[in-house]
Amino acid sequence: MAQMRSRREQVDAHKFITSRMNQALVLANPDSVERPLRRIGVSIFVSVMIMVLVFGGFAIAALLGKGNEEPVVGNIIVVKGTSAVYVYTTQDGQEATDDNPAMLWPVHNYTSALLLAQPGDNGMPTVQNLKLSSLEDRPRGFTVGIPGAPSIPPGKEDLLQNENWNACSMPSEPGSDPHLYLTQLVVADMTGGQKLGTEQWMLAKTAVHEETEEPDYFLLWNDLKFEIPDLDLLNLQRADAVPINENVMNTISPGPPLAAKTSDYEYFGTPSEVESEGQFLYFGQTVEASGSYFVLMQDGGEAQFAPISETDVTLLEGAGIENTGDRLPVQSSVVSGTGSQAQYRADSESFPQGVQELWTARPEQSAVCAVFDPATSAEEAKVEINLYDSAPSTLTTRAKEITLDENGEIISNIAGQTAQTVLPAGTAALVKSQSSPGQSFEMATYLIDDRGYRFGIVDHEITGSTKKMLGYDGVTSTGVPQVMLDLIPKGADLDPEDAKKEQNPDAEVPEYDTGGDPAADDGTGGSEGESEGAEGESPAADEGGE
Repeated sequence: MAQMRSRREQVDAHKFITSRMNQALVLANPDSVERPLRRIGVSIFVSVMIMVLVFGGFAIAALLGKGNEEPVVGNIIVVKGTSAVYVYTTQDGQEATDDNPAMLWPVHNYTSALLLAQPGDNGMPTVQNLKLSSLEDRPRGFTVGIPGAPSIPPGKEDLLQNENWNACSMPSEPGSDPHLYLTQLVVADMTGGQKLGTEQWMLAKTAVHEETEEPDYFLLWNDLKFEIPDLDLLNLQRADAVPINENVMNTISPGPPLAAKTSDYEYFGTPSEVESEGQFLYFGQTVEASGSYFVLMQDGGEAQFAPISETDVTLLEGAGIENTGDRLPVQSSVVSGTGSQAQYRADSESFPQGVQELWTARPEQSAVCAVFDPATSAEEAKVEINLYDSAPSTLTTRAKEITLDENGEIISNIAGQTAQTVLPAGTAALVKSQSSPGQSFEMATYLIDDRGYRFGIVDHEITGSTKKMLGYDGVTSTGVPQVMLDLIPKGADLDPEDAKKEQNPDAEVPEYDTGGDPAADDGTGGSEGESEGAEGESPAADEGGE
C-alpha cells in the first residue's frame, strides 16, 4: 500500500520540479547546480563596470585637456592655476587683422576686464579659463583698465538694495571729547534704538573742539532739526546738549530756526483797535483764552488773532517786541469777536508745539543716527532720527578699525576722509543719488563696495549698458540722498570709454550692443545718468594683472 506524502513533502517536490523547469528553460540544463539568473547578473554587472570605466576615462581625458582651446578675440582670459586676467582684443578694439592683431592685455582688476571685453548675447563678456600653454605664442600688451576699481564686482545676490542707510555719530572711544566723535555710514538694519518722534525733544550741538570753536545748537524733534539762536529763550541748558558730528547733522532734514518771526511782521508793536479789560492791545501781543494761545496780527488790513503753539508764545515773549510783554489772559469773546483766521506760521504743524522732555545721552558711548529706509514709498520717504542709549555692536566693533588724530581727523591714506563706510565683507550696493529723500529725479548712479568707495557708473549711448556689463542687468538702483553719499570717498568712474582709452588714447572707442533699450532703465525712461567726474582715483592698490 502506497504511503501518503505529507504536505511539506508535496511542496518540496513542487519546488524541485519548478527549479528543474527554470534551469532547463534558462540554462538548457535541468541538472545545473547554479542559480538560473546568476550568470546573467554577473554579465550585466561586468558590462556596467566596463561602461563606467570607459566613460570615466573620457571624463578624465576631458578634464586633463580642458583649457587647451584657442583664445577667442573679445573674451576675458583667466589663466588656470594663477590669478592672471587678460582681455584678448586688438589695441583699437576693432576686428583683428594682420596689421591690427589681437593681443593679451593684462588688466588692473576684473572689473576693468568686464568693461574692456566685448559683451556677449546676455550683455556680459564671455570668460575662458585657459592653460598657460594655450597662450604662449600670443602677443601681449601693457597693463590697462581702471586703477583702483573693485577687484571683482559682487554678484546680484550680494547687493544690499533694501537695507537701511544709517549716518551715525558716536564717541570714537567711551567718554571721548566731542571733537573726537566718529561718523559712520552703515548699510544695515540695526535694532535696539528708539525713534525720536514727536513725544520728546533732543538738544544737540555740533561736535567741535569747544576750547577753540563755539558749537552750533539745534533742537531735534519730529525727525527735523531746528537751529537755536538763543538757548535761554526756552530755558535749555548747554550741559544737556548731545554732541553730533556736523556731517551727520547735515543729513537731518532742516526745519525753520527756533526763533520768533518778528522780521516778517514790521507792524508788531503798533497799537490796534482790539480792546480787552479797558485797554487796547498791540499787534504782536500774545494772549491766552480758554487754554489756547493766540497772537494779534493783521489780516487783509484788519486785526485778527492767529492760533500759535506754546513754543511760539515763549519765543514771541522773549523777542523784545515793543509795547508787548508776557501773554495776557483774555475772554474767549475777545478772540471770537475779533476773529482768529490769521496765520502766523505757514509750517506750524511741523514746528515744535509744546515743551517736551529732553532725551539725554546717559552712557559713555551713546549714538545718534539719521536713518533712511529705501524700501519706503516716494511719498513717505524721509530721514528719521534714531537714538541709542548704548551704541550697537555694529558700530562699536567697526569703530575699532579707525584711528583719529588729536584734531579728530581720520588717519587714512584717503585724503579728506570724514566718515567710515560700513558694509559686510563681500557685499556692495547699487545706488542712485537723490537731492532729497524720495525725489524721482536721478542725479548719478554709483556702485558702493565693501572697502567703502563709491564708483560712478557711466553709460554711453545705451542706458543701463554699463550695469549690464558688470552683471547687474535687471537690478533697480536704490535711491539714496546725496548728502549721505557725500560721506563716502569717491573712487574712479566705471566708464568703458576710460578703460578703452587707456589702451589706445588716440583710437575711436567702439560701442558694443549690450542688448539694452536706450529708452528704458529703472522705469524712468531717462538716462541712468553719467556720473559726475572722478575727483581723483582712489588710493587702493592695483589688483589683478599678470
